[in-house]
Amino acid sequence: MQNPNDWMPPPPPQDDSMFSPQTREFYAEQIRKDSVKALVLSLVGFVCCPPILAYFAWNTAQEVILNIDLYQVEEGRKGMAQAAKILAIVSIAFWVLGVIFRVLFAAAGNGSF
Repeated sequence: MQNPNDWMPPPPPQDDSMFSPQTREFYAEQIRKDSVKALVLSLVGFVCCPPILAYFAWNTAQEVILNIDLYQVEEGRKGMAQAAKILAIVSIAFWVLGVIFRVLFAAAGNGSF
C-alpha cells in the first residue's frame, strides 16, 4: 500500500482550457459539421421555406458560436457561423417584406399574387 504522503495530484493541462483534449476534439468536430449545416440551411432558406429553415439556421449558428467561445476550438469557423446568422436574418426580413407587399397589393384591389 502506498504511503498517503507520497500522493501527487495529476499534472495541470498543457493549455489553459479546463476541458480535456477528447472533449475539445469532440466539440471541434461538432462545430465543423454544424457550421456547414447552418450555412447550407440559411442559403436554402432564401429559396424554400424561409421562416422555418432560417430559424433552424440561426439556432444552429448561435450554438456553434457559443461552443467556439466556450471550448476555444475551431475559431476559424466563427465567421461562417456569423455569416449563416446574417443570411438567416436577411431571408426572414425578405420573407416578411414579401408578405407585407402581397397583403398591400391584395388590399389595393390588384388581386393577382
